[in-house]
Amino acid sequence: MDEMIVAPAVHSAVGGIVLLAALATLALTWLGVRQGRFGQPQGAALILLQIALMVQAAIGIKLLDQGLGTVQKYVHYLGGLGAVGLLMLFYWLPTRDSADRAKKAAWLSTASFTFVVMTFFIGQAFVRGELS
Repeated sequence: MDEMIVAPAVHSAVGGIVLLAALATLALTWLGVRQGRFGQPQGAALILLQIALMVQAAIGIKLLDQGLGTVQKYVHYLGGLGAVGLLMLFYWLPTRDSADRAKKAAWLSTASFTFVVMTFFIGQAFVRGELS
């Protein structure tokens, strides 16, 4: 694993996938609020987003291991781990019924989406050299 080299473009591309997954999760969870229930599509979207975030984190860790991205590591730690942490919090919150579960999923996916957007665009600004 140490000999494998990951290009920073892979991290950027997966970041775009994470951004799209977060947007889809956001839309599905708010659809669940409108329907008054938390169903399989919402649950699957939350799980897939968490997997995408973990893959992105693993790629980021590998890039740090290669000596890249040390300047922006705190943005990534807060943004990436904050996004997945908010989604994990969903499973710990008590719920009264499916409608309550849908509301909590929607608000936490909204907060997570905010972290994903922040991290993605700050990371892209670093790549373009706009921030140093």
